[in-house]
Amino acid sequence: MIQGNGKFRYFWDLWIALAATYCAIEIPFRLVINYYPDQILFFADAIVILSFITDIFIQFKTTIIVNGKWVKDGKIIASAYLKSWFVVDLLAAIPLGFFFLPASSLPFMLSRLPKILKVLRLFNFKNKWEYTIKLNPGLIRLGLFFYFMGLGVHWISCGWLNIRLVDAGADMIKEYVKALYWCTTTVTTIGYGDITPDRERPLEMIYTMVIQVLGAGAYGYIIGNIATLLANIDIAKVHHRERADRVNTFMRSKKFPEALQERVHNYYNYLWATREGYDDSAILNDLPESFKFEFALLLNKNILEKVPVFKGADPNLIKEIVLCLNPCVFTPGDAICTFGELGDKMFFINKGSVEVVSEDGQKVYATLKDGDFFGEIALLLMQPRNATIRATDYCDLYSLDKDSFDKAIAHYPDFEKHIKEMAEERMRLR
Repeated sequence: MIQGNGKFRYFWDLWIALAATYCAIEIPFRLVINYYPDQILFFADAIVILSFITDIFIQFKTTIIVNGKWVKDGKIIASAYLKSWFVVDLLAAIPLGFFFLPASSLPFMLSRLPKILKVLRLFNFKNKWEYTIKLNPGLIRLGLFFYFMGLGVHWISCGWLNIRLVDAGADMIKEYVKALYWCTTTVTTIGYGDITPDRERPLEMIYTMVIQVLGAGAYGYIIGNIATLLANIDIAKVHHRERADRVNTFMRSKKFPEALQERVHNYYNYLWATREGYDDSAILNDLPESFKFEFALLLNKNILEKVPVFKGADPNLIKEIVLCLNPCVFTPGDAICTFGELGDKMFFINKGSVEVVSEDGQKVYATLKDGDFFGEIALLLMQPRNATIRATDYCDLYSLDKDSFDKAIAHYPDFEKHIKEMAEERMRLR
């Protein structure tokens, strides 16, 4: 079985998309221009047919997603494929043209039209890419929208060129460019009027009116959808701006001091710059328990490994503790801990720096940076803070409260005894 989200399938789907695009462009163009294909085009047609036939066999051998799970059962895969895209793929793969030679005859060119149906498979690719590719779905939808809009303009131009009276000796490439120009100006409702339908030919006028009506509807649809797609390309940023706007509006309505409003505004800017507006704990709460531990371990393991208290601790204990860490952000000048208060939390510095200062804030005892920790005595013995900890810049910290810590170590008496001895020793040293 071929893995549905493997690299081979990505490259194969891309190849099929290119082959389908070639058919969607070349077949209508040849039908209108009526040129005789050279050896290169014969070779290209043979490759396309072979690729479409091979694609049918690959579809029967590729794992699919059913109810959120990858399925390898051949019967289930075959049943799902036969009920979905098999008919389209079969019509596109059958080489009907070989029964209607020569290649310049009208029956031959008409027999190739079913191959254009293969471009519909791009909708199936879109659904799979949105599910498996780590890319914003809005970008995929926007790209597919412009893709089909470009094909639509090409097809309408070919239709215009087909019904328009063109001199036998005219340069058909130039005539096609004129048709493309007419189609673009009509669909976009610009309509300069330099190329107009012959009023003596009702078919041209009817065709123009139909395209004008479709163009007006398509123009409104395009503008509306592009605005929506662009707005949804970065959902995280939209949500973050909404949160920040609500807080800013609230502060203005309550006439908060300008200095405080500026600090809050800078805080939200920092959240976006460092975390893109996401809260680690909120993300973890949305995950099942199995994923929650892996996420928490990846986020916090390096922090705990730097703390001497946890060196050599049981891995299961580390597992419980990482799930108890809570992210928090402090702005420059914030007092994280205050001298004399009864502390019940320990802090780990993920990013930023803090100062250990005296009670009056005038004397700086030490500066702690990335990877350092503080407040462990309060965590272990519930002692009053013996210094004030002040943020010197924006700080990303993780906190561990005493209740969560006590519950975690309750099942590990040896470790509990060890850390209590360590805390008592530190208190004697101080």
